[in-house]
Amino acid sequence: MSQPGPFCLTSYEHETLPFSRYPELLPSHLDALERLQLQQKANWFTRLHGSLHLNQFVGVIQVPGLLLEILPKTDDTRRTNSPEFDTHWRQVLLQMLAYVHDLSVAVPDAAQLAHSPHAMLDLFVAALIEQADSLLRQGLVKHYHTTDGNRSALKGRLLFQQHITHNLTHGERFFTRHQTYDYAHPLNSLIRMALELATEQVHSPALAARTRALLLHWPELSPVPVPADSPPLNRKTERYHKALELALLLLRGHSPTLRSGRTEAVALLFDMNTLFERYVARHLQRAAAKRQGHVQLQNTRVFWPGISIRPDLVLTLITGVKPAEISHTFILDTKWKLPMNYRPSSDDMQQIFAYCHLWKASHGVLLYPRAGKPPSEIRHRYSVSHWAPDVPIEGHAYFARVLGNGAVLNDNLGKEIIEYLEKSLV
Repeated sequence: MSQPGPFCLTSYEHETLPFSRYPELLPSHLDALERLQLQQKANWFTRLHGSLHLNQFVGVIQVPGLLLEILPKTDDTRRTNSPEFDTHWRQVLLQMLAYVHDLSVAVPDAAQLAHSPHAMLDLFVAALIEQADSLLRQGLVKHYHTTDGNRSALKGRLLFQQHITHNLTHGERFFTRHQTYDYAHPLNSLIRMALELATEQVHSPALAARTRALLLHWPELSPVPVPADSPPLNRKTERYHKALELALLLLRGHSPTLRSGRTEAVALLFDMNTLFERYVARHLQRAAAKRQGHVQLQNTRVFWPGISIRPDLVLTLITGVKPAEISHTFILDTKWKLPMNYRPSSDDMQQIFAYCHLWKASHGVLLYPRAGKPPSEIRHRYSVSHWAPDVPIEGHAYFARVLGNGAVLNDNLGKEIIEYLEKSLV
């Protein structure tokens, strides 16, 4: 008799899920979710007395008997619990992830995504399979490593103490330490571990079959610890970059159970604020490169001893022609959550003002996704600073057109943002 499938629950970021509305949400599910969150040292949700409150993370969490899908939202007024709306935002999220993580696999269309809360996991597994298969066809990297063990011939250095312990009655054998050149490279081990995990978690039978077939050709390797940071790559291993990124995403989000060594839970979750920042950054980088522009991420400066501040993006644009070129600096802070009544908060505008002073920028922009019927822009000049009276600073709230028609993302997002900034210079 086949086992019943897990209870699939689709929700939205920042939503509160009352237990009374979802009787299928069992205490065992909640306990498993809490254990996984604790193990990952994360803050995906808060378990309240009679509900589960979700934070700003989107993606999927799978524990025994439950698959929880969390989708993004930009506003509450248009959000419903209809399957059509779920499919819409599911497709938006998958397209964003595919763009940010440079996944070469196709995002399923709306018909395929209907009632598919596991689509994200399948998408990342498909990308991992493609990258791992490419590495296998190119030839996996080998390296030298030290091996201790019994051998029938003396090779390498004899470990005398171990030799006496193991071979007191076997004079024909030698316990040695020697160099081995084979596929037992940590990168190969990490990718194999991710493929083995994928065979247990993926929902598509076709993907599961492809994963098992790939493992037949992948060398048998011992597991290695999953690193907290991505291992450094060199000239020989640079081609592993994409496969390693995907493998670590899966491995870092899983939790092994105590029984039978199988995978108990897996979480593939992304901070929506960070995802939106990276999505906008990639669009701006591509658009700025065509205009002699430059985009900096993670640009940190000291604000006060022991305190540093970091705007999301620092954009530099060049106008004019040589020798009269002028460099313009823009500070951009991305905000996925819309402000109340489409008016930015005073804290955000003060923060932008401080950024502009430190980076000597004449324009600071709070960039929001466009949803509902907001103004296209809010733009005002800050009061004159006594410390920099000759540098007028303008603050902007810009509502970017993230979506095109339907659930298709706007391919011209970066171009439209830069064109707006260029017009603000006039």
